[in-house]
Amino acid sequence: MRRRARSERRGDARAGPGPGSDVRGAGATRPVADTKHVFISVCEESADLHAASLVRAARERLPQCAWHGLTGPRLRALGVETVYDFAAHAAMLSGILGVIGRARQALRAIEASWNRRRPDLVVLLDSPELHLRLATKARRLGIPVLYYIAPQTWAARAYRNRRIVRDIDRLACILPFEEAYFRAAAERRPGTAFRATYVGHPLFEALRQAAPAPGTLEMLRDRAAGRKIVALLPGSRRHVIRTMLPLQLEVLRRLRAAGRDVYAAISCVSADRRELIRDLLAAALPAFPPPAQPTATAPPDDGLADVGVDIVVDDNASLLTAADLVLVASGTAALHVAHYRKPMVVMYDAGRLLYWPHRLLGRFVIRAPHLSLVNILAQARVVPEFMPFIRDVAPLAAVAGQLLTDETWRQIMVRQIDEVVRPLEASDASVRVCELAAELLGLQRPA
Repeated sequence: MRRRARSERRGDARAGPGPGSDVRGAGATRPVADTKHVFISVCEESADLHAASLVRAARERLPQCAWHGLTGPRLRALGVETVYDFAAHAAMLSGILGVIGRARQALRAIEASWNRRRPDLVVLLDSPELHLRLATKARRLGIPVLYYIAPQTWAARAYRNRRIVRDIDRLACILPFEEAYFRAAAERRPGTAFRATYVGHPLFEALRQAAPAPGTLEMLRDRAAGRKIVALLPGSRRHVIRTMLPLQLEVLRRLRAAGRDVYAAISCVSADRRELIRDLLAAALPAFPPPAQPTATAPPDDGLADVGVDIVVDDNASLLTAADLVLVASGTAALHVAHYRKPMVVMYDAGRLLYWPHRLLGRFVIRAPHLSLVNILAQARVVPEFMPFIRDVAPLAAVAGQLLTDETWRQIMVRQIDEVVRPLEASDASVRVCELAAELLGLQRPA
């Protein structure tokens, strides 16, 4: 009875003033002139990218909506009003220390914004550490919540499902199996407005529009001078780059020391990460043997010795088109590599502080048999994965060396990657999320 009463109070609060305004009634319509205020929140660069795609789609399909929120540079470029700027506080949610204070700052700014102007809808992307707290606050205020990019509780922290089902109205899932997983979680907790829907993966929307830059592609092939090209993708967050790039460079050094004269290029997601990557590369150079074969063209003018390692800024399309092998930090980037059907080794090191807690408790926390997205989707070990800790890079370097020369393995891996990624590539996630937003706002579904 108490659960039913809470559910009824929640329904009353979210119905809002006036008849016909129940946010769960998909058939209700509104005049175009009736502005709907939508609060959108992102804490990561990747979420900012996907949020920008969503806002662009919504402006065509839901012109009634005015957008404001916790933004990044891409949302601001679209004119979304900024309540709090995650880019100015880049450490937020990127580690344990320093997170709490910045998260509290963001929450205070958001609460003040909601007190001044209560939104008609809250849209949260990824980052459950902050956004599940925001979802709870929105529920208490009777504001409907659309959560885009579901928390990966199927891998770890399944206890969060209770909160997700309680506080979120619509969960937009980006992996095919997540819809059934979260619907099963909801069935165990009846009496809520929660519904999970698979919308497709937003990464592939962006990749459909990406094309190699002819100048970069030609430069990479000229610099390789016929050698195998190894692409290093160390991630986008600064703390991940600091951890992963030295490990990837050590793998490269071992390949060279074993007599494999490979050319390498490092992916740099944006110009503001270039200096960090350059410093890490400079620190590693003294240990590098000189290339057995000189490059055919001069290196970019970055003041570094020419050891056959370059930095490619904001052009993964060119880098991955040219690559023969990719060392990629675990995450969505593995799907990015899969889109180009490239053999890869997926790697991640969570750090020394978490090593022994993981050894003692990890099997109780991490439920998934595989940790890289390609293997999770395949439900099999399609690509080699070394995670969540890397104590010795020797096995990783050995596997990378084998992948450079074992053509049979390379062909099998590429075929299996294609089977995994092909069903995802027709994704139109932004349009599907617009439909969910229209439903929660009581608007007619967009055409």
